Amino acid sequence: MSQFPPPSGPATPPAPVRLPLLAMALLLAPAMLHAPSAAAQATAEAAWPSRPVRLVVPYSPGGGLDILARLLAPRLSERWGQGVVVDNRPGASGQLGAQIVANAAPDGHTLVMISTEHITAPMVYRRQLYDPIASFTPVVQTGAQSYLLVVNAGLPAQSVKDLVALARSRKLNYTSAGTGSVGHLSGELFKSLASIEMTHVPYKGTGPALGDTVSGQVQVMVVNPLPAMPHIKSGRLRLLAVTDSRRIASLPDVPTIAEAGIAGFGTTGWNGLLAPAGTPRPVVARINEAVVAIVRAPELRDRMSSEGTEPIGSTPEAFRALMVADQKRWTAVVSKMKIDVD
Repeated sequence: MSQFPPPSGPATPPAPVRLPLLAMALLLAPAMLHAPSAAAQATAEAAWPSRPVRLVVPYSPGGGLDILARLLAPRLSERWGQGVVVDNRPGASGQLGAQIVANAAPDGHTLVMISTEHITAPMVYRRQLYDPIASFTPVVQTGAQSYLLVVNAGLPAQSVKDLVALARSRKLNYTSAGTGSVGHLSGELFKSLASIEMTHVPYKGTGPALGDTVSGQVQVMVVNPLPAMPHIKSGRLRLLAVTDSRRIASLPDVPTIAEAGIAGFGTTGWNGLLAPAGTPRPVVARINEAVVAIVRAPELRDRMSSEGTEPIGSTPEAFRALMVADQKRWTAVVSKMKIDVD
C-alpha cells in the first residue's frame, strides 16, 4: 500500500506571490519617511528665526568683540523681528564659548562672534575642544584690523625704542585677552624680535586686561583698537605703534612696529560670525545678508573705520578661505615660538 493518501480533489492553486509588493513597500518607505522630514525642514527654514537668537561672545564684556556684538544685536533684532541676546561666555581664550556653539543645534538660533583667536588659541592648548573650522559653518567676516601697541600713560616710554630700552633695564609685564590670543602671540613675537624679556599676564578677555593696563596693574598691551581708542584719546593709554606691516588710514601718523625698529614684525586680525556645522545654507544666507547690510551701512561703517577696524561683510566662502589661510600662517608662528599650555 502507498504511504500517501490519494488526492481528494482538484489541486489547490498556489498562493499569489506578494514579494514584489513587499519589496516595493520597502523601497518606498525611506522616501515616504524622508518627504515629511524635508518638508518640515523647509518650513523651519522659511520660518527662521522662530525664537530669539543667542549670540555668544566668548570673552568678558568690554572687549572689541563684545562691543561689535552689541552694536549688531539691536539692528539684527529689528530686521528679524526676534530678540538677539548677547551672551558672554569667557574662558580658555574664547574656546569655552565657542564650544557651546559647536555643540548647539544647527538651526541658526545660536551663533558665535569670533576673532582671530578662534584660530590661534586651539594651537597652544593640548586639549582640543573642537575643530575651529570643521565644527562650524562660517557665516560672515565682519571686519579686519591692525592691533595697537599701547602702554600705561605713567610708563616713561614715548616710543617703541624707549619701550625696548626700558624692558632691558627693569622688569615689565604685558597682558592680553588670553593665552593664544593675537595679543599674546604678538607680544611673544615682539619679545623675540627685540631680544627682550617681559612677563605675560593673561586675562579672560580684552575688557579686564585693558582695564588693568589703564589702571597701571600691567604696563604693556597689544590690543584691538575698538575698545582701546577711547582710552588713548583720553590720555590714559599711550599709543606707540600699530602691529600691521603698513600704516592704517585712521591713524596715519602712527608708525608700524617694523618702522619703529623691530624689523620683520607684522600681525593683523579679523572678526566674524560662525554657526554650528550643518546649519542650513538658506539660513546662513539670511544671516549673512542682514549682517553685510548692517556692517556696510554708513552708521556702523563709519564707527568701525574711525576706530581702526575695516568693515568687510564677506561671503561665507571667503570667510572660510580666510580662516584656512590664517590657520596655516599662525601654525608656523606658534610652532616657532614653542608655546604650549596644558
